[in-house]
Amino acid sequence: MKQYIFLAIWMLVAISTKAQWATYQIDSLRRVVNASKADTHRVNALLALSQCYVLKPGETAHDLDTALQMSLQSSRLAQSLHYSACQGEAAYTLFLIWLEKGDSPKAKRYAQLAIEYFLRAKKWNQLGYVYMNQARFFTLEGNELPQKILFYEKALSYFTKADDKVKMADLYKELSDLHQIQEHYALALSELQSALTLFRTIGHTDLATVYDLLGFVSAKLGDYKEGLAYGLLAVRAAEAAQDSSLTLCTIYNRVGLTYYGMGQYKQAKIYFQKSLAIALKHNNNAYILHLVGNLSDLLLQQHKPREALHFLRQKSQQYPPTTAESELLVDFRLVAIYAELGQFKQAQAYCDKTLDLLANKGIGSLGRARIYQAVINFFIQSRQFQQARRYLAINEARCQQNGSIMALAKNHLQWFKLDSTQANYFPAIRHYERYKVLQDSLLNTTKSRQIAQLEIEFESEKKDQNLKVSQQSIQALTKQSLLQQTQLQQARTIRNGIVAGTIMLILLLGLSYNRYHLKQQSNKLLEAKQLEINQKNESLQKAVHDQEHLLREREWMLREIHHRVKNNLQIITSLLHSQSTFLKDQAALAAIRESQNRVHAMALIHQKLYQSNRLSSIPMAEYINEIVDYLMGTFDQNASIKKQIIVTPVDLDVTLAVPLGLIINEAITNSLKYAFPPDRSGAIQVELKQLDYKCYWLLISDDGIGLPTNLNPARSRTLGMSLIRGLSKQLGGELQISQLNGVQISLTFTAEKVVQPDLVDA
Repeated sequence: MKQYIFLAIWMLVAISTKAQWATYQIDSLRRVVNASKADTHRVNALLALSQCYVLKPGETAHDLDTALQMSLQSSRLAQSLHYSACQGEAAYTLFLIWLEKGDSPKAKRYAQLAIEYFLRAKKWNQLGYVYMNQARFFTLEGNELPQKILFYEKALSYFTKADDKVKMADLYKELSDLHQIQEHYALALSELQSALTLFRTIGHTDLATVYDLLGFVSAKLGDYKEGLAYGLLAVRAAEAAQDSSLTLCTIYNRVGLTYYGMGQYKQAKIYFQKSLAIALKHNNNAYILHLVGNLSDLLLQQHKPREALHFLRQKSQQYPPTTAESELLVDFRLVAIYAELGQFKQAQAYCDKTLDLLANKGIGSLGRARIYQAVINFFIQSRQFQQARRYLAINEARCQQNGSIMALAKNHLQWFKLDSTQANYFPAIRHYERYKVLQDSLLNTTKSRQIAQLEIEFESEKKDQNLKVSQQSIQALTKQSLLQQTQLQQARTIRNGIVAGTIMLILLLGLSYNRYHLKQQSNKLLEAKQLEINQKNESLQKAVHDQEHLLREREWMLREIHHRVKNNLQIITSLLHSQSTFLKDQAALAAIRESQNRVHAMALIHQKLYQSNRLSSIPMAEYINEIVDYLMGTFDQNASIKKQIIVTPVDLDVTLAVPLGLIINEAITNSLKYAFPPDRSGAIQVELKQLDYKCYWLLISDDGIGLPTNLNPARSRTLGMSLIRGLSKQLGGELQISQLNGVQISLTFTAEKVVQPDLVDA
């Protein structure tokens, strides 16, 4: 009985505070206490019942008082009986009670007493629990986070001594989460891999949180492909378990951040909105503000700073920040939004507040890299170059320390922008080269994994081929066996024919010999032909495999070319944007903005090519919608002007899609600039139809004020009209420009008539 109760006590100690205790267990222990005499059995039963009240989910103050009373009774009875074996357990129980009551000094005193007992008894597992629970004294804020990590590491060392794989895995996961908060991503990734290995060893199947952290940390290190793979594994595991807690909210948010880092903003928005729905359901302000901030980042990325400002202001007033971290979530984004709007006075106020919170309050689980990027961009835009250089150096040192290649690459890109703005072209080139080297290193890491996967596939194919050869050999042996059986049967027939007489025997022997000789020749011919067929099959399989390998390499190279072209076009857009910050002439600003729109139309083509399985054709419905949405957002005309887009679902070659995109860009730009005065609303229509096989009709129209009376579209030498005429000529199409309740631009073209003349006609 004594051994049974002592084992039950440590089973209670070894279970976390989230253990599920039924009421009948408490009642059962009460009956043991009431039935026992004043001996060691009663000591152990009182201690077990005390721990049961402490570990009860949702315990009340009355439960803790009951636990304290029983623990003290157990301790006094043990002293009177001179029973020292349970002193460590009693001290640990009192430590848990005072910890739950919130009395830190008393809790720490009993924790130290329990440690002394357990060290003398070499009870490593119990020591691990003491140190693990002591970590609860510390928060994630400021200087408390390193102390929390220190206690977890101490607990891990004792669980390792005790070979408790369950707690080792749990602590590796907890430590990885704390280290990623410190932005020590490489260390966090190593700890997560150790946790995953241990969880799989012990057969643990609830791996959603481990997959979630693996995906988040991989993305922080710049490996978005690996990050997305683990993130989606976490989503599937959590949804399969029908989880609707804040854990699923975190998983959705981190998958959204990974999509955001990959530039797939539509998918990012879907997961951010899923996460926000859960945060709103739980009414958790910190989570809500985090998701609101991410959604405002998406709006800013789409060049909608006013919408981002309105959304962020509205939600932060509805769900006000309650911690320093929550304030940072809002403030550093306001820096970026006001800087984008050119309201540098407001941006400066929030920048000062952000840096003060960062220096004095810490950041909790929010990383510094994104905050520094927003602050540095503001300093460059507001021409505070000395401050920009200071924080670029600070951020670079942090990125090198925590191993975040992607953040370091972005930091070098910001160096490039700063040096370009100050006309320091040689340092700017060096930083841009460093940026490209870091990007290529990320690409090479992904490529190495793809090559490893191809090698695995190749080995599998090789095994399949060997299996086929083996099967062919078996079939050949089967045929040979059947042939031998036939020959034996013939031999029996010949042997039985001897009875018929010598003449018949001679005839049969001659006939048998003749047939045997013919069969031998036939078999040799068949074997030679089979060998020739096998050699041709092997050559054909090798040729097919080589062709597939070359096709995969060609597709990869084409995707890389489109990716590089898109990146270079984005750099041109960034340089135009940087130049526009120093211009005051509205005509020059408008010309730069129109140039940015043209570059965006071309960059969108290459982005779609490298993100899709199609390497030479563009889905025109999606492409035209994105061009029109982008232009209406750029001119801030979403409210007063409606769009009507009717596009036949058709994929066009890139040689057709590029000039068509530029024609649409110029026509829509002219309509948005001139067709609708400030007091007039209206609609813009874009229609693309397939009239016949490889024959198409494009219509761009508006119901605005129309062209000036003195303007002849066929003779106009403006850049926009010249581009439309030149691009129509390049398509070999028939262009018509007319006026009826507005302006209508009609173009009929076929896929075979594409030529390559100058874009601007004389």
